[in-house]
Parts: sequence; structure tokens; C-alpha cells
Amino acid sequence: MLRLVYLGYVLLALALSALTANFAPRFPGEVSARIAPLFGLGHRAAQNLRAAATTLLDRRNLRHENRLLAEEVAWLKESNLELKVELERLRRALAVREAQAPGVVAIAPVITEDTSGLYRRLILGLGEADGLSVGMPVTSPDGLVGVIIETTPHRAVVRTIVDPESRVGVRPEGSPGRGIAMGEPPAGLRVELPVETPIAVGDLLVTGSLQGLFPEGIPVARVTRILPRAPGALRKVVRAEPLVKFGLLEEVVVLGKL
Repeated sequence: MLRLVYLGYVLLALALSALTANFAPRFPGEVSARIAPLFGLGHRAAQNLRAAATTLLDRRNLRHENRLLAEEVAWLKESNLELKVELERLRRALAVREAQAPGVVAIAPVITEDTSGLYRRLILGLGEADGLSVGMPVTSPDGLVGVIIETTPHRAVVRTIVDPESRVGVRPEGSPGRGIAMGEPPAGLRVELPVETPIAVGDLLVTGSLQGLFPEGIPVARVTRILPRAPGALRKVVRAEPLVKFGLLEEVVVLGKL
């Protein structure tokens, strides 16, 4: 019942407020004086209703604008994150270019790793269609990763330096004596050097083969142990730990062939 009364009041107020001076009926002065408060009440009620409707509309528009602004802010945050990721990728590529070799071909994502125990190889998310080919060196800001040995249009296989089939020409940084670093699973290197080569635990080994697969001077590993030399041996054998943590690689830098 109260709702019906309220509704009737609202309708009456709207009707009364809609009357203008041209259409409003003319009453005797005494009658007009008596019903004037009713017209005034209806006019004020109509104004209040219009104000309420305008407020509701404004709130609706404000919510719409807020939603659009929130969507724009989310898009800007996502774009900013993508720019930061791309900037970091370019920074790593520049670091490799400045410290290791100028011929950067691509920055390739690491899709998966073969840790079967037989091989230590990486699968990259780029391939022939992106300019990659067999024989290209693969590195990272930390050091040498390996070499591409297989390609498809959109994938490439990298034989890492700790793979048992890997052979990398190395030398001690700042010292004479070139040798061969061979992969020694699960994550080490066996390095053979000339007997006369000065070497100590902690020394840095860098690429050093003449006319090899890899540019000269790329960091490879640090010496962790010098093995006793057998009488009459022509080579000095040391063990070394690669600088690269292969299980943590997310991206690598592919270099052009020499």
C-alpha cells in the first residue's frame, strides 16, 4: 500500500511539475492561494527526481569511464612489461656483442633440454626460417653454450659444451698453451693441455682454437682440479666447471659462422 501511495505521489509530482504557465489552469485567487503549496511541492519533488536521475546517469557514466581507464592502465602495464623484457634481451645481446663477438644473428628462446644422461643438448624456439643454420656458435652473457648441430624451419638443436660429443678448443686466459675441452657429463669438462702450459685452480679458460667453430676469447669454464700427470704423459689434464648454468638458461645468443 505504501508503495502505491509513493508511486501516486511521484506521478502527481511529475504531472504537476510538467505544467507550465501557458497550460496551467487559472483559479480564483483564494483557490490559487490554497493550492499553491501543492504545486510548489510537486515542482520541488520533480526537481529532486530529475536531480536523482541525473546523478544516477552521471554515476553510470563515471563507472564506464573508470572501467575504460582501468583497462587502459592494465594495457599500459602489460606494454611496459613487454618493453622491459625486450630491453633486457637487447642488453644481453649487446653484452655478448661487446665482450665476445660482433656477429649476433638472433636471440633464441630455450624450449627444452635433453638431460637423458647420454647427451646434454638444448632445443631452441627458432630455426632455419629465422636465419639459424648448422655450425653456428651459441653463447650467453655468462659464457659459451655450444654449437647448433640440427635445424628445422622453426627449431634448432644445440650440442652444449658438456655433451660427451663436444670438443672445444680452449686456452688459459692471458697465458700460452692451446688445448681441447671435452664434455664430461653430467655438467663438467675434461681439458687436455700441453704439459708446459702454466695453469692453476681457479684459472679462466676461454675459446682459443685457430680457425675453429668459435670466435677467439669467449669465456668457457674455470679450472677446478689439476689431475696428477702420469710419467711420460704428453698432455696435462685438468677438470673445469662451465660458467653457464645450462638448466637455468631461458635464452641464448646465436652467432654467425666464422
